[in-house]
Amino acid sequence: MSLHPDRYDAEGILSGLLRWVEIDTPTGEVPGMSRLLDRVAGDFAPLGAAMTRIPGRDGLGDHLLVRMPWGSGPGILSVAHLDTVCVPGTVRTGRDGERCYGPGIADMKGGAFLTLEAARRIAALPGQAPLPFTVLFTSDEEIGSPTSRDVIADLSRDARFALIAEPARRDEVVTVRKGRAKYRIDVTGRAAHAGSAHGEGRSAVSELARHIVALDGLTDDGTGTTINVGEIGGGTATNVVAERAFCHVDLRFSDNALGVALDRTIHGLRPIGRDMRITVTGEIEKPCLERSAATLELFEIARRLCAEAGIALSETGSGGGSDGNFTAAYGVPTLDGLGVIGNTWHSPDEHIVVPALPRRAALMEALLRELGR
Repeated sequence: MSLHPDRYDAEGILSGLLRWVEIDTPTGEVPGMSRLLDRVAGDFAPLGAAMTRIPGRDGLGDHLLVRMPWGSGPGILSVAHLDTVCVPGTVRTGRDGERCYGPGIADMKGGAFLTLEAARRIAALPGQAPLPFTVLFTSDEEIGSPTSRDVIADLSRDARFALIAEPARRDEVVTVRKGRAKYRIDVTGRAAHAGSAHGEGRSAVSELARHIVALDGLTDDGTGTTINVGEIGGGTATNVVAERAFCHVDLRFSDNALGVALDRTIHGLRPIGRDMRITVTGEIEKPCLERSAATLELFEIARRLCAEAGIALSETGSGGGSDGNFTAAYGVPTLDGLGVIGNTWHSPDEHIVVPALPRRAALMEALLRELGR
């Protein structure tokens, strides 16, 4: 079995995809997400799919669970987020040669739409009996999947494989993703007049600065660990010793055991100066997608399928997370980065490469059929 990109029409795929992209759905835009999920459900309905709408909560949109009517036993799971990042109206739209622009067109409405295209193709083939295929369309991945995480965990218990259609920059797939943790560090000292009573004060700003330098020292290119202090604040006035200060910290790691150890280190911060108090809040948001033997087996299948069609498929890693981090952590062999080819997602110039759509749709279809044998 190999890929058959010639069975797909790039312009036809693009036309359908733009029906999804035209509904802008930044995370938390509940009405827009509801309209888009209605459209997604309408597109899957002719295929006989069973669909369950999972109500949103905490100010976030619904999720949509789609189960294709074939196969039995543990099957193939795909998780595709439909929420986007940029402020509505700030992303370029339209066509420029081989590129098409739009909010979320690459990350990851394009990949989400490819799951529909692959399902359509398989549903039209007689005598196909692949493994069960389930797609979860979510509304909150861009902020860490707080309301869909438990749903993904439940679905992972019945999954033999996970195929995640996040975007790619070339003919490649993702076999490793860093894990992520976020923290807020609050420091409390003692306010005092900066001139007449400086010695009586305890500067929270100075205390925090010392800890920031120490945190920077935890960055290690050799292990793929990065610490980024992305926001700081504190103090009240130039002539007052700062009583309070805070910072927000982003941690990325490539090994789950190391991530847990770093989490303990950050939560274990203790005052350096006298009469200071430190409070750390936050946690590991996503474990890492480790480059496991099971993931590499899936990559080899995908590489072989592409090679038979004359396509050189490579593997890559990413510092950003996806819902594939969760499926892998729950023990499901996971192949990520199977979506559309494009670039500059999360920016006003987010785009896809239109001529590449057929071969990426064909790859998703071939994997579903090959794994289902």
